[in-house]
Formats: sequence, C-alpha cells, structure tokens
Amino acid sequence: MKKIRFCSLSISLRYQKALEEAEADVAYYQALASEKRREAGRRNRLGVQAMSREENRPVQQRAANVLHQLAKAQATRDLARLDLERTVIRAPSDGWVTNLNVYAGEFITRGSTAVALVKQNSFYVLAYMEETKLEGVRPGYRAEITPLGSNRVFKGTVDSVAAGVTNSSSSNDTKGMATVDSNLEWVRLAQRVPVRIHLDEQQGNLWPAGTTATVVITGEKDRDASQDSLFRKIAHRLREFG
Repeated sequence: MKKIRFCSLSISLRYQKALEEAEADVAYYQALASEKRREAGRRNRLGVQAMSREENRPVQQRAANVLHQLAKAQATRDLARLDLERTVIRAPSDGWVTNLNVYAGEFITRGSTAVALVKQNSFYVLAYMEETKLEGVRPGYRAEITPLGSNRVFKGTVDSVAAGVTNSSSSNDTKGMATVDSNLEWVRLAQRVPVRIHLDEQQGNLWPAGTTATVVITGEKDRDASQDSLFRKIAHRLREFG
C-alpha cells in the first residue's frame, strides 16, 4: 500500500513527443497558409489586366490545399493532445493506493481497472442491523464502534437507515409468476438493514476499509462509561480478542 497526494501524475514521453510533432506540423502549415494568402492578395491587387484568371486559378487552388492540410494537422494535434491527457494518472484526492498489480511493460486496455484508491478521510461504518432492532435506531442517534480484535471505542452518529433491501425469498420466473421460497412456521429469520454511521474522528488507515467492528447504538446521547456494570466491562474487554 502506497500513500499518494492529490493530483500526483505520471506522463508518457512517447505521447508527449507525438503532440510536439503534431504542433510542429500545425505551425508549418499555418506559416505556409499565411504565405499563400499574401501571394493571393498580391495577385488580386494586380488586377485582371496584369494577370489572367487562368494564371490566378492555380494559386487559389494551392492556397485551398494548404488550408486543407492545416485543418488536418490541427485535427491530428487535437487527437495527440487527447491521447496525452489520457496517459496521465491523476489522483482525485489524498489517499492510499492498494491492490496494485501492474508492472513495467504491461499493457492496460481502455476501461480496465488497474489500481484501487482508498480516499483519505472518507471512512464510515455500515452496520447491518436486524429489523427487530430498528425501533431503537434513528438518524442522529449516537453510536459506539469497537473494531474486531481491539478494545478501543470510537464514537459516531447514525447518518441514515437504508430505505429498502432485496427480498431474497421472492423472485419472478420466466413467465412473470412470483416464486416464493417455503419456510417453517416457527422459524422466522429477521432481515438485516444497512445503517450508515458517520465517525466523529477519522482514523487514517489504522483499520483498513472492509474490516469488521461491533456497533452499539446508545440513543440520543453518549453512554457514560463510568457507570458501566462489571458484566459490561468484562464484555468490552473480551472484544479485544475478537
């Protein structure tokens, strides 16, 4: 894992050279077009008496051809600039590069994923609460978060409760008819609903994204740890062992 800064970038020299060559072609045809315009203007000022229309026509054709070449050179330059911009690896924010499996000499196809960036100061907790416990969960309620294998407690606030989850017991067949799984009358499994919790303080990458934690919703206010019972203190210490 490597930490990077905002707008860190790497530029391919090959595409840079291609852009420079395209810009040189544009400059050449711009100068040539200016020369042809001056020549055509000089001939026009001489008038028909000094030069026939037949003699003037090739000059006008050469000027039009140069303008055509200039337009092609400008299009090639714009394409080279776009290709160069696409070689830039730009970090959208501070964070950590993880799962980097790219090595020198490898070819990456367009649209493929080559690296993952974990954004700094973007960590949050997603608690999967059973539907039977949602009565005591509301946006704005306080929460205690204890990472698995640690006795350190973080504080947070319930940000939102998911508005819906997928019903895995029901689906549609090829004819549009509902397919409902059978269940035992005395066994009912509660659905789990995602609850997003905003952390009061970001912890950097001390606990990687995707790791497990224990979440306790304490209500509208934080719980007073000094009034914990002996059983709760023992349970809290046991969290250190996962």
